[in-house]
Amino acid sequence: MKQMKNIGIAAMALFLAGCDEVKFNGSMNVLEQMTFSQGQDKTVVVAPGQFGAKVTLGQSGGKKKIKLEIKNADPATTVKLEFDKNINIGGTFNVTASQLGQNFDLAGTMATQVEKSPEYSTYEGCTYQYPQTVCRGGAKSASEAAAGETLAADASGFAAVEAVETPEASNPELVGDLRHGPYPGNVAPPHTPVCHTVWVSRPGQRYVRYYIETTHRDIDAGFVQNGKTLGSFKGHSSQNETVYTYQSDCR
Repeated sequence: MKQMKNIGIAAMALFLAGCDEVKFNGSMNVLEQMTFSQGQDKTVVVAPGQFGAKVTLGQSGGKKKIKLEIKNADPATTVKLEFDKNINIGGTFNVTASQLGQNFDLAGTMATQVEKSPEYSTYEGCTYQYPQTVCRGGAKSASEAAAGETLAADASGFAAVEAVETPEASNPELVGDLRHGPYPGNVAPPHTPVCHTVWVSRPGQRYVRYYIETTHRDIDAGFVQNGKTLGSFKGHSSQNETVYTYQSDCR
């Protein structure tokens, strides 16, 4: 059975970090002509009416950002608002005109519910690193440093991976022809092969257990000027997150 739990006001405050975004689909009801300041003496005017709308809440740098797309035209009218990242939009919020850089406040509520699915289990694809030893015979006049440089060029033919020296070697492969040089009877020159280990990416599988956590948010926000509502937005957002409770090794 699915479990549904309400989130308290303190816990449901919307903390947006980095590139996280929350997207709402809903409607915009403009009661009186609204003028949005968009910086550099640019404004966007929206006439009264009821329109489909989308709102995206996000954060960039030290600012929280609101992108409002109002479908009163084709293409939709886009309005961008921003305010300090430390101002939270939670259970009840009020962002003042001075904080928004607009001639109205943004006030409203946001109800949040989290739905947790049953636990599932499956096998899923993964990638793991496998050590492979690569060896090359030394040339009569070559130093270890020169052999190491040649090995680095050969290793790129196996995989684009980082070469790592290791005291252990598995599945050595001899690269190059040891028979070159003035040695009779195809006898290898008396030089010890130089060996390195490269880590090769290989596909694998792992066993996992997980559940899906779905966060539902309903926002009801008003654009208020001197106690009078100029317009409002109502919207809903649903976000899914996979939460792993167990992951086996990839093999």
